[in-house]
Amino acid sequence: MTSTETGLSFERTVPCALAHRRALGEVFVADTAPAEMDGFLAAIQIPRAHSLWFDRLVDYHDPLSTVEAIRQAMIVVGHRYMSVPAGAPASLQQLEFEVEDLSAYRDQANVPLEGIVRARAGLAGTFGDAAGTFFEAVLTIGRVRALTLRGGGIQFPAATYQEIRKLQQAGRPMGDESGNATVEPVDPARVGRRDPRNVVVGAALPGDQPRIPLVVDQRHPSFFDHPYDHVPGPLLIEGCRQAAIVAAVEAGALASPIAAVTACATTFTGFAELGSLIEFSATAHSDADTGGAEVELGVHQFGTQIAHCRIELAPYPGLA
Repeated sequence: MTSTETGLSFERTVPCALAHRRALGEVFVADTAPAEMDGFLAAIQIPRAHSLWFDRLVDYHDPLSTVEAIRQAMIVVGHRYMSVPAGAPASLQQLEFEVEDLSAYRDQANVPLEGIVRARAGLAGTFGDAAGTFFEAVLTIGRVRALTLRGGGIQFPAATYQEIRKLQQAGRPMGDESGNATVEPVDPARVGRRDPRNVVVGAALPGDQPRIPLVVDQRHPSFFDHPYDHVPGPLLIEGCRQAAIVAAVEAGALASPIAAVTACATTFTGFAELGSLIEFSATAHSDADTGGAEVELGVHQFGTQIAHCRIELAPYPGLA
């Protein structure tokens, strides 16, 4: 199939290496091209029976699935059109998105979710031999403007990245026994899932200010599609989403865990290390206008906040 407006094809995915994925089924970018006026275009498709993104309790596609597709599209664009070397490491620092029209995500059952991404990307400055980058994108599904997204990060030469990570890991606290404890995931229904393998938060840990622990399962076929030397950003964002749902429902700010993420703004200030406990702090407030909730979250490890996230949740149409 080809988009009549853009000429982009949905016939096959781009090579795995271009999207930094290992499995064919984890590549959501079908085609790319320079835009006529400015920027780039990408065709994306979400598999109909994906083990993570089809695991939901409502007949709507998950907007976070398209955020992942756009993330991959920006990686492909960097390699194809911006001279980013193959395998070049990158660190995401900011990501924010807003769902413009949730009705565009209605599941048509036997039709995969397909969309066209119109994106701009470029350099935001240099830091020695590393480069700051920015990107912004608009996703249309059919003829509907469905989601807008913007963000930025740092692109490293491989040797520089390895040196930085070696220094960071050498400075981490030793003997963190909490990292050896297995975090048991909460019941899938509490976060709007069916499959326990896709639950990435555990029960709140006791304390004056209870925190929700992250489940880091390096066997997960999507979040750990290939090896990492840190906890990947998509897992942290999913953790923020699930922690936000748990906190909002428990606070009475959200009536049901079956809720859509309609907006999200995340800032990462440090790498999340594997093997040591990661926790979410969360404060939820109800939103009378949407019947949903707004949740402020901190991501904590080694006694330090390494990320901040603000998430807006809303009931799906017809389920309020």
